[in-house]
Amino acid sequence: MTRLTVALSGDCMATRGALITSAPGAAELREVLRTADFAFTNLEVVPAGGRGHPVHNAASGGCLIADPGVIDEVVGMGFTMVGCANNHALDLGVGGVLDTVDLLDTKRIPFAGIGADLTAARRPVYVDRPGGSLALISCSSTFLPGHEAAAPSPDLPGRPGLNPLRHSATLRVTPAQLDVLREIDGETGLRARRAEARTLLGFDPAMPSPDRLTLFGTRFQAADTPGFTTTCDPKDLDEISRWVVEARRRADLVIVSVHSHEPGPTPETPGEFLREFAHRVIDEGADIVVGHGPHLLRGMELYRQKPIFYSLGNIVSQIELADRVSAEDYTKVGAGEQRTPGRYFGELSAHGRRFFAPHRQYWESLVPVLTFDDGMLVAVRLHPIDLGFGEPVHRRGRPRLAGPTAAKGILDDFARLAEPYGTTVAVGDTGTGELMFNTRQGQSS
Repeated sequence: MTRLTVALSGDCMATRGALITSAPGAAELREVLRTADFAFTNLEVVPAGGRGHPVHNAASGGCLIADPGVIDEVVGMGFTMVGCANNHALDLGVGGVLDTVDLLDTKRIPFAGIGADLTAARRPVYVDRPGGSLALISCSSTFLPGHEAAAPSPDLPGRPGLNPLRHSATLRVTPAQLDVLREIDGETGLRARRAEARTLLGFDPAMPSPDRLTLFGTRFQAADTPGFTTTCDPKDLDEISRWVVEARRRADLVIVSVHSHEPGPTPETPGEFLREFAHRVIDEGADIVVGHGPHLLRGMELYRQKPIFYSLGNIVSQIELADRVSAEDYTKVGAGEQRTPGRYFGELSAHGRRFFAPHRQYWESLVPVLTFDDGMLVAVRLHPIDLGFGEPVHRRGRPRLAGPTAAKGILDDFARLAEPYGTTVAVGDTGTGELMFNTRQGQSS
């Protein structure tokens, strides 16, 4: 029998050193990561090596750029592979992507999700251990236009970038509401400005059918009941699935990592397209889907006896300790001549009164350790993580196993988030939790 263990985590935004501190529970967390056969994190920082230039509005303020030495810190924590597809991957443009690729290759750290062209970004990376092998595919649904990698043509090379999972949103409106939107379209003059497009195309691109309208960059669809939904881009879904099928043939376990900030009806709920994506890649052969992006925990689902973690929050968060800020970002906070990184992040967060600092859930997360016997999931142990909510900016953001009281609160929250998916979490007395399941659970969508 082949037994393999996999430790998972969310976003790793490391910009300084000593990620494992002397705090109680920190060394124990490192032991959890190091004793697993495979330990995954999402590397959401650009380890700048000299190439690249800051991208305008890379992430609405606050580029995540650090010294290349942070990679050694991440490996020192116990992580053995990283996903790189996320909305900060191109904070230094394509030059920064190529720098990251070269650095990780030089250090022989398995990574997926970015590359010199679309095929390189889509490909799985294979990680081999004495007990077995694992394939990792990394993609992102959150990115700016042009950050996605592109394929070469017969005439031009491909574009470096990330592995994209594009999606579309549709607002369902009643027929009467659609009529109102059409009135707005006509009476404001928007329709008249599409005259050239209608002449060239032979139809109005904003009204492809009587029951659909695209207005203000949003798609509207006539329906009996108003609502909002998102769906995956079919081409991206098919292309990522193709690589999942390839990975299934070549490794004992297959992980698909997906970075997605987009919410569903609530911030704790994933967008509808994400569940569609997770089910499809499991149908094609993935053993684990691990999500991250919104910087808080979301629920967990078992689908066909395969785990889907819709978001594992953060494992390291040192955004406010980043030491390289672009001129454009400085202007957003009115720093004037007092342009230093500390002042910038202080103004950006209103000195701890907004963004992430005042929200406890941002500073709490989980590290699940999954056990597989001959490719079948047999156990999931949940390790609650404390990132130091309320501590000074230079101390918080580095992880340790949570103490008993905090651990129970984190696990209770996770159990609540998992319940709508039919997943039961048992909260133990030792500061860890376990996923309760049987061989019939999750066989249908």
